[in-house]
Amino acid sequence: MNKISVLIVDADDTQRTLICESMRLFPSFYVSGACSNGLEAVKYINARAPQLLFIDTDLPGQNAFKVLANVDHVPPVIFTSRAEMHAIKAFEHNAIDYLLKPYNMDRLYLALEKYLKWYDITLMNGNLLYSLAKSELPSRILVENGRRLQSIAIHDITYFKAERDYTWIYTLDNHSYLSSFGIGSIERKLDNRFIRIHRSYIVNVEHIITLYKDISKLFVTLPNDVEINVGRNYLSAIKQLIF
Repeated sequence: MNKISVLIVDADDTQRTLICESMRLFPSFYVSGACSNGLEAVKYINARAPQLLFIDTDLPGQNAFKVLANVDHVPPVIFTSRAEMHAIKAFEHNAIDYLLKPYNMDRLYLALEKYLKWYDITLMNGNLLYSLAKSELPSRILVENGRRLQSIAIHDITYFKAERDYTWIYTLDNHSYLSSFGIGSIERKLDNRFIRIHRSYIVNVEHIITLYKDISKLFVTLPNDVEINVGRNYLSAIKQLIF
């Protein structure tokens, strides 16, 4: 197995150095980079796509969850923090584990073992578990609407739009609903009727009306006069629809 690339993100110089030094004891991994703030992390993840992300929940500029909302692809994450309060939210964002500082080498080893088990399952089964989960998507879902949960048909959803740590859901009848889940969490629940065309947008393929190019940018049009720019890192998904 090739060594797994790891990005370390922590504002504390001592913590970054400590994790980098500790990772040398684990031959399956290598530290490909280290960042001290959220803005650096977003740029690095989009440019280098590390296979594993160690990130502290509290960062200057952008916290860990804003970082994950702004990257093109969310890698598996091991969160680190001095507080338990972010743990539930962490596991909604592709978390492999959540390490409370200060942690020892045994705890770090267990976290990396969890990642390797996840890696092996994904590699051996070719994302079979992920595909099975997607096939179970119901025909209707419940979304927040004021103090109630509103039932809407999956088919009627035209697109999803990220809004910081939340996601707007738009429907054919031009209604919108705000979900408390991030767009990455929502993407993992959807089936192949939906594709990510931008770090902030997921669209329903069944409702794409046209695809056109304006100078160097590509756009899709949807019902209700909606136009969305296709991100350059998502062009391959759109190209698969062209016959």
